[in-house]
Amino acid sequence: MDRRKSIRTVGFVYGGYVLRYLYLIIVVPFYSRTLGVDGYSRVLASMSLMSVIWMLVAYGFEPVGMRDISKAQTTEECNEILSLHLSARLVHAIVGGCAGLIATMCSPVLSQTPLIGVMATLLGIVSGANLGWLFQGRHQFRTPIIIEVFGFALSLVLVLTIVRGPRDAVWVVASLLISGVASSVISYGLAISQLGWPRLRWTGTISLIRKSTMLFIYSSASRVLTASSTYLLTLLSTPAQVGYFGAAERFAALSLGLMGPAAQVFIPTITRQLAHGDKDGANQTTRRGAMLLIGYGLLVCCAALTLSPLVLPLILGDSFAHSAHILQIFALMFPFAAFNEFIAGYVFLPRKKDRLLATVGIASAFVNIILALVLAPHYGAVGLAFARVIGETTLSAMLMVIMIRLRLVLLIPGCERALMFIRNACGIRDPLTAPKDK
Repeated sequence: MDRRKSIRTVGFVYGGYVLRYLYLIIVVPFYSRTLGVDGYSRVLASMSLMSVIWMLVAYGFEPVGMRDISKAQTTEECNEILSLHLSARLVHAIVGGCAGLIATMCSPVLSQTPLIGVMATLLGIVSGANLGWLFQGRHQFRTPIIIEVFGFALSLVLVLTIVRGPRDAVWVVASLLISGVASSVISYGLAISQLGWPRLRWTGTISLIRKSTMLFIYSSASRVLTASSTYLLTLLSTPAQVGYFGAAERFAALSLGLMGPAAQVFIPTITRQLAHGDKDGANQTTRRGAMLLIGYGLLVCCAALTLSPLVLPLILGDSFAHSAHILQIFALMFPFAAFNEFIAGYVFLPRKKDRLLATVGIASAFVNIILALVLAPHYGAVGLAFARVIGETTLSAMLMVIMIRLRLVLLIPGCERALMFIRNACGIRDPLTAPKDK
């Protein structure tokens, strides 16, 4: 992909994300004002459960499938990959469904209205079986965005039509489930028209699960509190704290989500360049992605620190004023989260460093869980927010050490000048290849 085409594609993808956030700008204030703190806390808890089920069903198949599709040469190869991934997801959908039912009954918030937990579980299964990875791997970047915008429009019409008061929280999730099913029908129809009917089979499924396990460990470990933190708070604190944290966490997730569109373009592009032996081009693309992500992380950090006390009460109402303080804590996390997204997605994933990602993911998750269990019962939403910040910081430190050991640190913008300074100061010809005793 040439540079101009890459810029146009990224611009289109971000245009789709602008529509996503316009949608959220409409529905988030609507939820908070129409449902109130208790009703909105149920919606937030159900969305947290949905994210966990989504993660279980997807399992790390998406990056593996995108990486394999990027290298496929024929339609038959793509059909084989699609068939294999659908077979594996069917198994995980059954596991995810059972896990969602158990989680619903164990949550004091969700067990009051079990139907909302059941529908959140189904929505997680539908979301985990999406085909965005297929279209991205085939460089059809616009297709999943168009389908997603259609889903937003449908759910918006349903929500604004059906939801009228605090007792209608279940209809929020029902509307999202209907739009998710409709979007899936469209995406699967397009995939079948391009590649033919997939064939469910068990041969190779176990191998795919093993192949995806390392990426699942990293993604689930590094994002488990991102996806389940609101649900975890329902077990450790009060419904009001759940509402405050959930509202702030939603805005933090929106900010972090803006890194996604660039990844949808850069990761398949880097993967294809490496597959075709264009190492220099892949390195150049990686550096451009780093500048975009890290610069964005710093920008959002400054914006959240300064604007949260003004914007959140204006959007959500005075009853959610405490959420602004939670979002200011989250702001400290944004630069580290951007750095972690760059290293994991733009450096390690295309270069198949899956085992390393799994190792650091487990270590970071351990830190996150311990801090959450210690801080959340005593400090509520504030404690859980600080646990997230410390977890992302720990992950950044571990990833930086690995980058240095693998001699990939020059892919980080600015590191080349720093190494030149070290070379001149210490008299070393090449700090990355010099003997250890120097």
